[in-house]
Amino acid sequence: MQFEYPLVFLILLIFIICNFLCKEKTGYMYMSNFFNISLNMKNNYLKTTLKWLSIIMLITALSSPITKDDNSAIKPAHAVMMLMDVSKSMRGTMVINSLGGVDTKFNVAKKRASEYIKQRTDDHVGIIIFGDFAYVASPLSFDNLSSATLLENIKRGIAGNKTAMYDALFLSARLLKNSKANERVAILLTDGFNTAGKIPLNVALNAIEDEKIKVFTVGIGRHGDYDESVLKLIAQKSGGEFFTASNSNNLEKIYSHIDRLQKSELRAKIEFKTNYFYMYPLGLSFIFLSIYTLLHARGGRR
Repeated sequence: MQFEYPLVFLILLIFIICNFLCKEKTGYMYMSNFFNISLNMKNNYLKTTLKWLSIIMLITALSSPITKDDNSAIKPAHAVMMLMDVSKSMRGTMVINSLGGVDTKFNVAKKRASEYIKQRTDDHVGIIIFGDFAYVASPLSFDNLSSATLLENIKRGIAGNKTAMYDALFLSARLLKNSKANERVAILLTDGFNTAGKIPLNVALNAIEDEKIKVFTVGIGRHGDYDESVLKLIAQKSGGEFFTASNSNNLEKIYSHIDRLQKSELRAKIEFKTNYFYMYPLGLSFIFLSIYTLLHARGGRR
């Protein structure tokens, strides 16, 4: 609780000073009934209390007591949608270290993408996976740890064996459309060609351009495994970049590069809802004043 005009309480000092310096002058005192003195003293004490309560409540109402509810909304600097290929071709292997160790492209892609998501602590991050069809594995959320864990537990082939890449791109535009982030980004990772889905490339590109979504495309595997010309076209049309990742180290560097380009800072729109409570002390002041007036009128008729 706080007051919009706290200086109004200084008016109370005027009443206090006046109470001592501005005494009521009377020529004489008439006592009609000596035995009613105690009753009149009690009545005067009650009237004095009511008078001061009325004044205090009125001044409190004038000072405008309020509370403020924090309606601040966190506005992410970026909204990042991960588009992950989970088709059959992702079972191919790639080098994961300098010693020549290998793992499936799918496992490497999941690991590096998960590490990237964990770094986006101030961003909205979502995940779309695609195979025969595209679907939302995780909606846009600040809970990057949960999103990363979910991605790590996705199984290859869960969405089928083909590659509905354009459907995934179009779906990302639909999901990012309502984001209030300053910049909206999609990261498309695939090792193949579009072989499934119902959305044509031009429709997906138009959707991305209409929503001003920047797309970073990553072709994973050897040259010729993926549709390089289409991935370059998507990146060019959206203002993003195209990357190739032939091993785990390349993929790590790509995400580090994207992270530097999209370095974010959490922003908050500070808003407060003001609740006014002046009517309560004003109502009490009216009640106290009414009782005081009634008692004063009754006393005057004695």
